[in-house]
Amino acid sequence: MKPYYRKATVEDALYVANNLQPEDLAECIGLGHSPLALPFCVVSSDVAVVFCDIDGTIGGIAGITPDESPDVGVIWMLCTPHLTRKPHTFVRQARKWLKEQTNYRLLWNVADARNKFHHKLLKMLGFNALRTVYPPPYYLPYLEIVKLCV
Repeated sequence: MKPYYRKATVEDALYVANNLQPEDLAECIGLGHSPLALPFCVVSSDVAVVFCDIDGTIGGIAGITPDESPDVGVIWMLCTPHLTRKPHTFVRQARKWLKEQTNYRLLWNVADARNKFHHKLLKMLGFNALRTVYPPPYYLPYLEIVKLCV
């Protein structure tokens, strides 16, 4: 079997929430979010998927939530430590998934400026950092990221 992605379930979200990479956990907490809100993110997303290795191990979960403008989406992604073993496998699957997202002209979010692994992944997926922002409640540095999907 090849690496694959599929529609995420609430059970997948709970698995990822309980097995987050330390950097991803710090990113959630820095924004004032609990990883236990991840099932809600899956349910409220327009599309949410999990990225799996050949043995079915989940390396990450991602989704897109519609923003105020109908053709703009807020993309999110959280990873398990399994992803760091085979990041190129994840990137290939994530690229395929992103190409399928034709409902959006623009995807954006913020990423912890300290999370260097995420920066590499985002760059490989075609995202650009626009500026540094300091969102509440802790006002830590986050990079505003964007990808044009036209």
